[in-house]
Amino acid sequence: RIDEGDMAELSREAVENLTRLKINFIAVDFDQTIIDIHTGGRWNGTSTELAAHIRPHFLHFLRAAADASLHLAVVTFSPQVGFVSDVLRTHFPAFADQVVIRGRDGSWSYEGRGMRNGKQAFMSSAVEELATKHPHVTFAKNTTVLIDDDANNTRIALKDGTRAIWLNPSDPDCLFSEAMKMT
Repeated sequence: RIDEGDMAELSREAVENLTRLKINFIAVDFDQTIIDIHTGGRWNGTSTELAAHIRPHFLHFLRAAADASLHLAVVTFSPQVGFVSDVLRTHFPAFADQVVIRGRDGSWSYEGRGMRNGKQAFMSSAVEELATKHPHVTFAKNTTVLIDDDANNTRIALKDGTRAIWLNPSDPDCLFSEAMKMT
C-alpha cells in the first residue's frame, strides 16, 4: 500500500506523464472508482456520509489534474448526480464547479455519431459541453483518458480509440503506476 503522504507527489508525476502525452481531458467513474463503495445509484445516506468514502488517491490525483489545467468529468451510470456534485464540492471547492458530470439522470443527451456503448456517450457529451466553454481547446479520443473500475467500460473505450485506465478496486494504488505506464 502506498502511504497517503506519498500520493500527492505520485499524483503530480502521473499527471505530468499524462500532459506529456497531450492528454487534456480526464473522465473518471464515481462508484468504486472515486469513492470506495458502489451505491448502485441508490444512496440513502447524506452527502457528508458519502463524501467520507472518497479514495485518498483521487483527493490528490484530481487536485493535481486541476492544478495542471486538465479538464475533468465524472461519468457515472448512477442517476444520483446531486450526490456526486456534493462530494466534489466537499473535497474540491476550488474547482468542483468546473467538473462536468454525466450520469443517468436524463439531464443530457448525446447527438453525435460516435459510439454509445460503455461510457463513450457520457464522455462525448461532456466533451461537447467543454468544447463550448473552451473553444480554443481541441478534445479528441487521443487526448482523453477514462479511469473506471469496470473493465468492460475500459475495454470499450480502448476499442473505440480512447485511452483508458482500469482501476482495480482491490488495489487502487494501481492508478499511479498505470498512469505512469501510459505511452
